[in-house]
Amino acid sequence: MDYDFLIRPDELTLRYRTPRASPRLSFETAGLAWADWRTQAKAKLAEVVGVDERVRAGGVTEVRRTSHEDVGVVALVMRVSDELSVPAYLLQPATQTGSAVIALHGHGQVDECLAIDGVREDYHHNFAFVLAQAGHTVLLPELRGFGVLSDLARHRDGESLEYWHWGRHMAYTLLTDGFQNGRTLLGDTVEDLLRWEHWLASTYDVRRLDVAGISWGGDLACTYPVFSQRVRSIFASGTLGSFTAIFARSGNAPAHCVPGVLGWLDRADIAGLNAPRPLAVHYGELDVPGPGNGSAAYNETVPDAFDRLRRIYRAAGAEDALSLHVTEQLAHEMDSRLLLRFLEYGAAGGESGVSGGRA
Repeated sequence: MDYDFLIRPDELTLRYRTPRASPRLSFETAGLAWADWRTQAKAKLAEVVGVDERVRAGGVTEVRRTSHEDVGVVALVMRVSDELSVPAYLLQPATQTGSAVIALHGHGQVDECLAIDGVREDYHHNFAFVLAQAGHTVLLPELRGFGVLSDLARHRDGESLEYWHWGRHMAYTLLTDGFQNGRTLLGDTVEDLLRWEHWLASTYDVRRLDVAGISWGGDLACTYPVFSQRVRSIFASGTLGSFTAIFARSGNAPAHCVPGVLGWLDRADIAGLNAPRPLAVHYGELDVPGPGNGSAAYNETVPDAFDRLRRIYRAAGAEDALSLHVTEQLAHEMDSRLLLRFLEYGAAGGESGVSGGRA
C-alpha cells in the first residue's frame, strides 16, 4: 500500500458552508422602533463582545517625548491592571486648528502611522502624523495583539498570548484563550479605547473628539463609539461588509471574530448603533477578493450592508450624516486627503461635496 491508496479531495464532496444564523436583533427583522431597537441591540452587543462601558483609565505615565516636523510626540503608558500596561502616542501640533482625533491602526503597528525614519510606508500612509501636521491633536494607541503588544504574556515564563507577529507562525492564542474564557479581542480593545478616551477628557478637558481607523482600526471605529458619549464623528476605512464574508470569502485574520454574533447582529447593525453621529465609510476600489488580498473589504456584501446601514440612519432621522466613498486606483489603503476633508467639512453634520483622492 502506498500514498495513492488514500482518499483524494476529488473523491469527496467539499462544498461545506457553516450553517447561517439569522440575526434576531438585526434592525431589518427586529420590528422595533429605532430608539427601542438601539437600546436592546446595544445591550446585546455589549454582552456578546464583552464590554463594560464603565471602565476608566488607570494611571498614565509619560515615558519620553520628541518633536518631528513641528509635531510634538509624547510616548505614554497606561496601567490597565497589575498584569498589563499598554502604550499610546500623543501627537500635538505646534498650533491646534482642528479637532482631537483617536487614530486606530490596522494589522501592523503604530510606527506605520507615524512617519518614523527608516520605516517603509504602508497602507496606513502615516495618517496619524498627517492629521497632526494638519493641526489635529491625535491620540494613537498601540492595540492589543500588535507591535510591542504582540504577546501579552511575554513576561510570563513558558506562556504566550500572541496575535499578530508577521513572519512567524501565528496560532492566535490571544483570541483562542480569550474565547474559552468568554472574552473577545474586540471587546477588550474597545475597553482600552474607552480608557484612553477617559484619560484625554480628564487630562486635557477633551469633551468632543473624532475617530478614524482603517481595516481592524475601521472595525473598531464602528464599534467603540457605540459605547462613547464623546465621539462626534467616525471615519471608517476598509470595513463594514457582512461578517458572513470576511473569513471564508475575504481571508481575514480573526481579530474581529465574535462567537455567536451572527445570531444577533451583523456589521451594518453595529455601525448603525452610532446614528445619528456623522459616519463616513471608505474603500479603495481595488480592495476586492482575489489572490494575495487578505483584506478584500470591498467585497460583494458591501452594497447590501451599506443599504441596511442607510435604512438605520434614515430611521434615526440622520440619513444625511452617512456617506460612502470609493477612491479610484486605491487598494486597502487610507485616503488621508479624504479623511482631512471629512474632518473639516463633514464631521459636524452632512458630507456634501467631499470626494476621494490619494494624499
